[in-house]
Amino acid sequence: MKNILKSIYRFLLRIAIVLRNAPFVGSVSNAPCYFREKKRKGARVRYIDNLVWLIKKGEKNRFYTQYGLDIKGSISADYIGFWEFAGLRNKSNQILRFDNSIGILRDKFLFYKYMAMNRLNVPDVFAIASDGVVYDVFFSPVSIQSLEQEKDYFVKDVAGECASFVKHVNDYNHLQTIIPLMDKGKFIFQRKIIQHHEMNRLNPSAVNTIRIVTINDGVSTHLFAAILRVGTKKSGCADNTSAGGIALGIKDDGFLFDKGMLKPQYGTLLSAHPDTGVVFSKFKIPYYEDAVKLVCHAHKFFYNVRSIGWDVAISEKGPIIIEGNDNWEITSIQAIYGGKKRQLTELMGNC
Repeated sequence: MKNILKSIYRFLLRIAIVLRNAPFVGSVSNAPCYFREKKRKGARVRYIDNLVWLIKKGEKNRFYTQYGLDIKGSISADYIGFWEFAGLRNKSNQILRFDNSIGILRDKFLFYKYMAMNRLNVPDVFAIASDGVVYDVFFSPVSIQSLEQEKDYFVKDVAGECASFVKHVNDYNHLQTIIPLMDKGKFIFQRKIIQHHEMNRLNPSAVNTIRIVTINDGVSTHLFAAILRVGTKKSGCADNTSAGGIALGIKDDGFLFDKGMLKPQYGTLLSAHPDTGVVFSKFKIPYYEDAVKLVCHAHKFFYNVRSIGWDVAISEKGPIIIEGNDNWEITSIQAIYGGKKRQLTELMGNC
């Protein structure tokens, strides 16, 4: 009886989700086309595509045109929906159990201490603030005035996600304006990364990071996918696509794909950087193979976590791991590399 009630509840919930999202199916179906050189499906077929996706997966497909599913011959079954993906990722990563490895990944200070202890290259953290009190990295109290000699660094919320609290500090006077925002909570003081001159040539307005996803199948660690996130004048000091940055695929030798992808509100595809003019297909990421080796090695220290999305910067001396994310997302990866459902379920399905 209990199982029957659960089934009825899930059925009613799915109906509610479909009814709530049905009005948005038309706008998703008519989003800008990313592959204009190819023949597009008719408006009615696109609408039906999205309605079927909504009914089957219980969510609207916000990435319909970025996935190229509006193009004739495309197969939506190759693509995994967000909630199906999140369930598979969370189950394989044992997020509901939330073991110590997940806690270290999500706490920026613990992550820094753990990685540094294991001699894995990370940005330098020189202080931490807890509820308005500042400490050094060994938790000895220090005065705010003792930070006066520090220049050009970032203050970050220890548990922040998607740059929810990231402040770039240029000098002590600038820090004074940020101090009132740190009365409650915990924040790290992290020295700025000086990125490789080639990465600056591509875009100097932000640290352009590589998102590298690794999956441990219980025997060895595999590179699942990697994308380069490149900032623009529109995105400012951020490189994420939600702020106007560009996402690019990376070949095995470190060269970029021919086209970079924008979020629909900023455009579609680009073959060169809009501000610096660098042609993507001719650009090679320095130390790319070293970056992949570094994160595959780092994953060994988080052996209880099946998959991790690493954010890596490239300095003049090599790759630097900024953070690791157990709750990484697959949407940009699928948009760039195509449907990843089969590969993902093969690597993480037997958990």
